[in-house]
Amino acid sequence: MKTLITNAYVLDMVGDTANIGKKDILINNNVIEKIDKDIDKKIEVETKINAKNMLIMPGIVNTHTHLAMSIFRGYKTDKKLMDWLENAIFPVEEKLKPEDIYWNSYLSCLEMIKSGTTTCNDMYFGMNKTVEAIEDTGLRAIVAWCIKDDSIKDKVEKTREYAEIYNNNKKSKIKIYVSADSPHTCNPDTIKLCVDLAKELNTGLHIHLSETIDEEIKIKSRYKKRSTEYLNDLNVFDVPVVLANGIYVSDTDIELLKSIKGGISHNPISNCKLSSGICDVVKLRENGINVGLGTDGIGSTTTMDMFEEMKTAAYLQKVSTMKPSSILAYDILKMATIEGAKVLGLENEIGTLEPGKKADMIFIKTDKLHMCPPNDVCENIVYSSNGADVDSVMIDGKLIMQNRKMINLDEKHVMRQVKKIAKKLL
Repeated sequence: MKTLITNAYVLDMVGDTANIGKKDILINNNVIEKIDKDIDKKIEVETKINAKNMLIMPGIVNTHTHLAMSIFRGYKTDKKLMDWLENAIFPVEEKLKPEDIYWNSYLSCLEMIKSGTTTCNDMYFGMNKTVEAIEDTGLRAIVAWCIKDDSIKDKVEKTREYAEIYNNNKKSKIKIYVSADSPHTCNPDTIKLCVDLAKELNTGLHIHLSETIDEEIKIKSRYKKRSTEYLNDLNVFDVPVVLANGIYVSDTDIELLKSIKGGISHNPISNCKLSSGICDVVKLRENGINVGLGTDGIGSTTTMDMFEEMKTAAYLQKVSTMKPSSILAYDILKMATIEGAKVLGLENEIGTLEPGKKADMIFIKTDKLHMCPPNDVCENIVYSSNGADVDSVMIDGKLIMQNRKMINLDEKHVMRQVKKIAKKLL
């Protein structure tokens, strides 16, 4: 099946400077076949889309999520991370049933789609129900069962089972990673088990790293080394890694991280809301380390809108370096697209719009007051726009949302389900 998109302004995210031009896009099934000016209108296509007054760019990549935590939006907030987790979140998580995880995950998926995210990287428990929600909503995703010292066996078995189903299926939009929760919740034996499992399955590893200063103090006291050194000594960096947060990494740590496959997931809103700290994104990128953007879970951000993450990330770097030019709007857009794809090892499939890549793209309405005048389109996207400006979303060549309306997905039903769960548990 072929689809022709016409009259669009295309921001392809290819190269080190913004390339924006009025072009047509020809899609063959789920792959971009051609991007050019005035593609022959005589080509036989099943679907034509007129994208007048639209900017089309690659779908946004959310590199760190906990989708089933949508139930915790605004729940007992304004606390430090461990206080919030131990005294508010963990007691409720113990009561979550499989169907709760499904609907909570479904809500997060819908919110991401409606705000332009087409790919996410999720870790949590009960992931079989999250996988169902991801498949039912049409997202592209990497998922992992979060392994800790006190919960190993069933999660290892599920990881193996689902990797067998999804990782060798070229048609699947889902890929299975291994997840070790964090250095301070995983002893050396648990970390080694996760690394060995990732090698066995020829996949990557997703882990929190240096999110708070308290974690670093714990690791230093326990192992006489920093978290990054701890992971390095256990051969974690032998496999592709997604390292969530990376706030308290030293210059010595950065030397170790220069050679990793994968990268850092920067979660600026969560880090701010929990008062965890500010990741030095500028220094990481200057040292050639891939940095993508993530939301973390809704509980610690209250939003899955990656446009909010983009502007927050930009503001934090500018004020922490005291240099307005330390990071540019186009740099932030790269972090949200192609650099996020590199963090997840998906850069050959997504992250830019060019022939041969998967047709994951978003249509942004540009004829709005807050987008006028278009002196610098990238500046407008990062600093002026928000998720509500996303008019349509295409994933794998299929429209999931058009004219702000979800296609075959019932938002109100999902909200009713999550409200019931919240009323029952919170």
